[in-house]
Amino acid sequence: MSNQTDTTQAAIELLTREADYKVLKRVPEILPTVANGESTFKAAIIDLETTGLNSDSDEIIEIGTLILSFTNNSGFTGVVFEDNQLQQPNQPISAEITALTGITNEDVEGKSVDWNVIANALESVNLIICHNASFDRAFMEKQTPSHFSDVIKNKAFGCTARDVNWRMLGYEGAKLEYLNLKMGFFYDGHRALVDCWATLNILIQEPPAFEQLKAAVRKKQTLICAVSADFDKKDLLKARGYRWSDGSRGLPKCWHITVDEEDLDAEIEYLHQDIYGRTVSLPQQKITAFSRYSGREFTLS
Repeated sequence: MSNQTDTTQAAIELLTREADYKVLKRVPEILPTVANGESTFKAAIIDLETTGLNSDSDEIIEIGTLILSFTNNSGFTGVVFEDNQLQQPNQPISAEITALTGITNEDVEGKSVDWNVIANALESVNLIICHNASFDRAFMEKQTPSHFSDVIKNKAFGCTARDVNWRMLGYEGAKLEYLNLKMGFFYDGHRALVDCWATLNILIQEPPAFEQLKAAVRKKQTLICAVSADFDKKDLLKARGYRWSDGSRGLPKCWHITVDEEDLDAEIEYLHQDIYGRTVSLPQQKITAFSRYSGREFTLS
C-alpha cells in the first residue's frame, strides 16, 4: 500500500508541474474538529432531490443534512450531525429524474424520511444554507409534515448561489459543480448529502464567500409595491429594476422592487417625485433571512 501511495503521490506531483494538465481532488467528506474559545454557532447545509421542479406538486425523494459548528473568526470547526434519507413518492420516479440523480424506484421502495430526527437536529441551528435556497426552502415548507415545515419557517436561510458574488471572487458562474471544478475538486453530484459536502467545500476553499453569505443573512430589506403607477412610467420602472406582478401570486397588480434597508427612504422619495409626482402610501413588506427564499416574502401580510 505504501508503494502504491508513493507512486500516486509522485504522479500527482509530476502532473501538477505540467501546464497542460490539472489534477482534481475528490471533495472531502470530513471536517476535522477545531477547538477554540470563541462563541460557537450551528449551520445546517441541506440539499434535496425531488421528482421535479414544482414545489406545489412534485415530491421530495431524498434529503441530505449536514450540521456544522462555526465561529465568526475561525469559520467551520466541526461536524455536529450528518444524515441522508430516501423517501418513496406517491408517483413513480421518472426516467429523466433517475438519469439526473441516479435514484431509482427500487432505491426508494418502502422508504420514508424520519422528519422527527431531522427536525430535532435542526432545533438548535442558527442558520440553514442551501445552494439554491428558493428551491429547497419551498419544498421543505410545502412538501413536509407540519411539525417539520414549522421548524423551517422559523429559521434564517442563506443561499450559496445568490448570496455570494462569485464573479467578484473570480468565477464566471455559480453552479455548484463548476465552482468545485474551478477550485480543483470533483464529486459524484446530484445526491443530497454529497451535494451538502460540495456546498461546504466551496465555503471552506473560499473563506470570503462565507463572509459574504453571513453578511447577506444579516441584511434587512423591504419589498415596495408601486401600485397604480401610470402606464407611461413603466419604462422608467423597468430600467430601475422593478418587476411586474400580474396579481396572480401574492402581490397585487403592480411594479415591485426589493431594496436594502438603508436605501428605503431614497427609493420612496424617488417614487414620490419621479413616478407619482406626489406623496402616496404604498404597500410594503419587510424581508429578513427568516422569510427570504420562502416565497412568503412576496405575499403582503
